[in-house]
Amino acid sequence: MDIYYNFVLNNPVLFSLFIVLTFLIIYFEIKKFTQKFKEISPQDAVFLYNDNAVFLDVRESNEIKNGKIKDSKHLSLSALSNSIDNIKQYQDKSVVVYCKAGVRASTAANILIKNNFDNVYSLRGGFEAWLQENLPVERK
Repeated sequence: MDIYYNFVLNNPVLFSLFIVLTFLIIYFEIKKFTQKFKEISPQDAVFLYNDNAVFLDVRESNEIKNGKIKDSKHLSLSALSNSIDNIKQYQDKSVVVYCKAGVRASTAANILIKNNFDNVYSLRGGFEAWLQENLPVERK
């Protein structure tokens, strides 16, 4: 026990970083466990696509020039809260939300959950992960 005590006294910065990282890991794991939507891989998203799920693209308009998942609906994250009525008709369907890398999709999924969407999924890795898996995209 004296070894640990000496380590803490001799390395306060390292010990502080250890404590901070430990709490961050615990926080994000609890957050992930309690979220009301599922993060799914591109392969799992294909199964939902084939099952007629609605794909919601929450990227900004200038990001769509690289393409989008075929038949996906576009509604940027910045406009989602104000335009939720435009997608209310999909409330009873499975909705897969995606953005460029997956970060904004989580925020959008939470907005949908708060607006009574039941089956909401977030595409892990976003559109970039979809492209890495060589899955089909629609380009204009």
